[in-house]
Amino acid sequence: MKNLISDFVDILYPALCPGCGNVYASGEEILCSSCEMDLPLFNNEQVVENILGGRVLIKSAAIFLKFYAGGLTQKLLHQVKYKNNRQLGEYLGMEMMMTNDNAIRFGDIDLIIPVPLHEDKLKQRGYNQSELIAAGIARVLNKPVATDLVHRVAKSETQTRKSRDERWANVSGIFECEDKALSGKNVLLVDDVITTGATMESCAEAVLGAGAESISFAVLATAM
Repeated sequence: MKNLISDFVDILYPALCPGCGNVYASGEEILCSSCEMDLPLFNNEQVVENILGGRVLIKSAAIFLKFYAGGLTQKLLHQVKYKNNRQLGEYLGMEMMMTNDNAIRFGDIDLIIPVPLHEDKLKQRGYNQSELIAAGIARVLNKPVATDLVHRVAKSETQTRKSRDERWANVSGIFECEDKALSGKNVLLVDDVITTGATMESCAEAVLGAGAESISFAVLATAM
């Protein structure tokens, strides 16, 4: 009886791909085959170092997708960031690590840290989207995720219409770390989007200041 009800619900409310909105074909889940093929992969990790302008010494960096307004990446990010689509967030994190030998390049990290939200934003949204991505990365790398070692202690104003230098100043000193737990660790910082890199740089400075051995970045998408 239970299976019959489940089948009836599936007929009335079929599962839809979050990328295109189409009904899944047999064997498809999370993303349909067409959207998987159409993922706009970003293949220039050097852009992270260019964005940061040499402010932070990065051991390794990975950016998975190219962001276009109205494009597939924007639709997927919306699902992860605002719809708490955990399965999709983890899937994209896993796919990022299984692309371009990233699993090998990040094989020596000790700890995965999602860039934290301010507690007010966390309460409002109910979750940190970067934690969903980090969970997928952790499944591939078999490394622990730490969500309580780095804290966002100050809100930052919106970055819109700020100059490059103003954006750096806007996020300076907004993160604090638990010193002892990070000492000597190779840390992978995870975020959903990178634009100017100001937030990532501020978080990296705090982690390095707490004694981390090295910093690497894994970012889901960029518009650069």
